[in-house]
Amino acid sequence: MEQSRRNNAIEAYRFLFSIVVCLFHFRIKGEFSSPNGAFNGGYLGVEYFSVIGGCFLMESIRRGRAAMESGSALPDLVCRFAVRRFGRLYPHYLLTMIPFLALRVCVLRTLTVKELVRDGFFEWFLLQSFGTSFVVLLFWYVSALFLGSVLLYWLGLALKDHFPMVMAFAAPLIFSLFSRHCGTLDCTMAAAPLGSQGLWRVIAGLGLGCVVSCLVRWSRPAVRGRFALLSAAGEAGLVLILLAIMYRTYRSPWDFIAAALLALLVFSVLLGNSALTRLLDNPLSGFLGKISYGIYLNQCFFLHLYGPVLRVRGYWRTAALFLLLNILLSILTCQLSQAIAAQTGRLFRSLGQEQR
Repeated sequence: MEQSRRNNAIEAYRFLFSIVVCLFHFRIKGEFSSPNGAFNGGYLGVEYFSVIGGCFLMESIRRGRAAMESGSALPDLVCRFAVRRFGRLYPHYLLTMIPFLALRVCVLRTLTVKELVRDGFFEWFLLQSFGTSFVVLLFWYVSALFLGSVLLYWLGLALKDHFPMVMAFAAPLIFSLFSRHCGTLDCTMAAAPLGSQGLWRVIAGLGLGCVVSCLVRWSRPAVRGRFALLSAAGEAGLVLILLAIMYRTYRSPWDFIAAALLALLVFSVLLGNSALTRLLDNPLSGFLGKISYGIYLNQCFFLHLYGPVLRVRGYWRTAALFLLLNILLSILTCQLSQAIAAQTGRLFRSLGQEQR
């Protein structure tokens, strides 16, 4: 898994599916709203984020278990993990949320201060996926990713060697419950036991990623350096099938097939055996993956500016402008959020040294 962390093919697909998610949200805006529009199933792109996040979460769990064997206490490790996770997600989140809410309250007048105070309190702390009120629906995923990661990290340390088997059972079970009760994975803030449906959706994806991580670890020695062209053909076929599903299907049993295929794609990429994976493992892919989180967050600006400001003739022309502006803004906010995170990290380290 250490090699997979440096595999920029992961980031290439992260960028691809962030674009798909944005196009899904864009298609419901204004004159382009249609049940038969492009990328009806683009909401499935976040399943890739969850599965790949689960793979890296499993690596953190392995390091945490090694620390426990060296004498570290479980509560301390969980708290440290939660702080690190919050620190990675929150600067960019906050950098986007503050100006976006100011835009809605002061310029677009689509949100009042009273509504912001009443419904948006928990969003400032990434807690809205507990099933609380919210004012920025698109940010549900960031909250669910944070809360789900901390929960599974704790379970991974507590269950030790049993954790992968528990996830191998629990993830399909959660997906089957979605299939039975919702018929789709397009569920976000609706109430569910112990949180929102979106939180459980992300937990299932993270759990699936943990299982994929273990399968990669077990399989890599047997396939290293073999079947490169065959693996590339299979990987390319998976991507095309997934894009076709996300382009044309909507809230159907295909959602759950797509989740399984995304797990298979992540498995292929992390093995690193495919010629396509090796081709995509380059600095440009790394850069595109780096701005993908910003692309997900910053789409909220342009979705709300569509109509009042952002409009050209034709769906694809307007979509291209929407994506271009989003990417450019994301490059800027990515740099700013990294600078803020670096300054904050130095501040916390200096405070800790003063206390010692």
